[in-house]
Amino acid sequence: MVEGKKIWIFLNNISVKTLSKRLANIFQSASPKTKLISYFVGCYPNPETSFELIKQAIDNGISVLEIGYCTSEASAEGPIIKKAHDHVLNNNYTLNDTLELVKKIRDYNSKVGIVLMGYIANLYKYPIPNFVNDIKNAGADAVLVVDAPHELKEENILRECLNKNELSLIKLVAPTTDEQRLKDIIEISSGFLYQVTVTGTTGQKSADENSVKNFIDKIKKISNIPVCTGFGIKTPEDAKKMANTGPSGVIVGSAFVKYIQDNLEDKELPQNLGKYIKSFIKEL
Repeated sequence: MVEGKKIWIFLNNISVKTLSKRLANIFQSASPKTKLISYFVGCYPNPETSFELIKQAIDNGISVLEIGYCTSEASAEGPIIKKAHDHVLNNNYTLNDTLELVKKIRDYNSKVGIVLMGYIANLYKYPIPNFVNDIKNAGADAVLVVDAPHELKEENILRECLNKNELSLIKLVAPTTDEQRLKDIIEISSGFLYQVTVTGTTGQKSADENSVKNFIDKIKKISNIPVCTGFGIKTPEDAKKMANTGPSGVIVGSAFVKYIQDNLEDKELPQNLGKYIKSFIKEL
């Protein structure tokens, strides 16, 4: 990889952008073999506690952070994460507060990957070019927009702005994604590919190992982009099973958000969350 230049790899007539430098370093590292990616709702339950929780996640071995910026449209997240989004919105914490959180995280750690995850309406209102400029200055590496297919005009504007700033666009693929659409998505993706293991909302179903492995093998025949597996991973044992299917990373969201929700009165919540996260990492 040559810093500051756009490089393309051609595999089976599919072009795949190489990673941004920070994400490249993470996924090219041999240890840990399978990276743990954790999802947090930005500023949940409040900005100060959110920062302390994320610091413990970093200190206990998280490779990449997905940080959700809040919206009332978080219907795809499932009831656990939706509840956290509602709490943040009811307390009037905004996308700008989440970006301030990202700045603090980046000041705390220069190596962890940071992905902003949410919905297109927030970015369109921002508007998109200003949003991309601000997340770059905050120290984020990538954006994942849940409700923006690549045919959407706003998604194309976002992708163009991200490319100009050497930031990644993470794309979702699901068990229902057909082969041609999979190729189309891979062609415009960078950073890593988020493989949704089940249909429906996160936190509700468990994934089938054989189906996940078959899908990962299918992707690897097309591209060398890192594949990270998420949805339906509720326990350290689930994480181990998914790691055995061959992804570059395992993504855990609802389990960690639920742990926070269930232990809000715990005075040592950040430290205990760190221990809980470590129990997942030990299985990878």
